[in-house]
Amino acid sequence: MNNENEILKIKFKIKKLLALSKSNNENEAYIALKKANLFMSQYNINEDSIIFESVHSKATKTYMPWHVLLSNTIAWLYSCYKYRDCEFGTYVFTGKEINAFMASEMFTYLYNSIKRIARKSIPKNAKYKYRQHFKYGIADRICDRIAELGKSCSWAPQRNDDVFEAEIYIKKSITIRQSQRHSFDRYKLNKKAFNKGVLLGNNVPLLRQTKYTPVLQIT
Repeated sequence: MNNENEILKIKFKIKKLLALSKSNNENEAYIALKKANLFMSQYNINEDSIIFESVHSKATKTYMPWHVLLSNTIAWLYSCYKYRDCEFGTYVFTGKEINAFMASEMFTYLYNSIKRIARKSIPKNAKYKYRQHFKYGIADRICDRIAELGKSCSWAPQRNDDVFEAEIYIKKSITIRQSQRHSFDRYKLNKKAFNKGVLLGNNVPLLRQTKYTPVLQIT
């Protein structure tokens, strides 16, 4: 079966069956687990692929330090393992389904917000380095705010274990092509551009509503 939609439907059925397998009714739990195992065997789906989801977020094929800073912090917040797909210019967040979805949503929202602020605020004659350091300043301030808020999340105590499990799953599932290492010296930043970005980074809402739920929900 190659149809992706059918695979998703099967995975959804398996999730429901695995949930039923925890029922207090022993007979119901046994039947549900038996059906779940049958589906997983028939379609070559393992339980890890039911638990973990990988979501791609578009960026650019060109390496940008502010992309990395932003994606790393968001992956940490939502207990995801993150890697960069150099071929397609995407950042891939892997974790429990809702976590991976929320990480991708937040990255896309903040990535677009930073680009929009930069278009409005950077002088048209500004050089490339100025533009990048300005965006890095915005991202740096946003990430500081996320790190502070992230300490209060209900899932914070479990975060390191969840990230580790997601990393193990990815490394078992695929081979990640190592990208060329880039050096980035924060001490060589254009301070004027960076500091202007930091100031504007205070104005980006972190509780912005998505279609489904708040981008950052502290419980």
